[in-house]
Amino acid sequence: MKKLLGFLSIAIFSSIAAQAADIQILKSTPADGSVTDNPPAAFVLEFSDRVKLHNLYLKRDDEKRGKSVSNLPQADATAFTIPAPSLTSGGYVLEWQVFTHDSRALRGSVRFTVSGGQPKTALSTAH
Repeated sequence: MKKLLGFLSIAIFSSIAAQAADIQILKSTPADGSVTDNPPAAFVLEFSDRVKLHNLYLKRDDEKRGKSVSNLPQADATAFTIPAPSLTSGGYVLEWQVFTHDSRALRGSVRFTVSGGQPKTALSTAH
């Protein structure tokens, strides 16, 4: 009986771990590696399963630390739309961290470039 319970525990844990490992980002706006003429009005992240958006940081390519993007949605979802701060021309990295339903952290980043458009307030590196 102990062997059966042990086997079932391993099977259930493996199934949950495999499901969490399969969660991935499906789409982002702006898209990873994209070049846009105008700064984005919002960031959109779409995932393959429901997750909780935990952190979102935006930094210029040449910065070590980014600025935390505030007003993140609190509910679990498969897609998130977050208003973007004002950006100037240049390369950016949007770093995200989400938690799965079993509290596993997943991280990733989206690189994009704003090539022109109207100059707006520069992004501050302060937290």
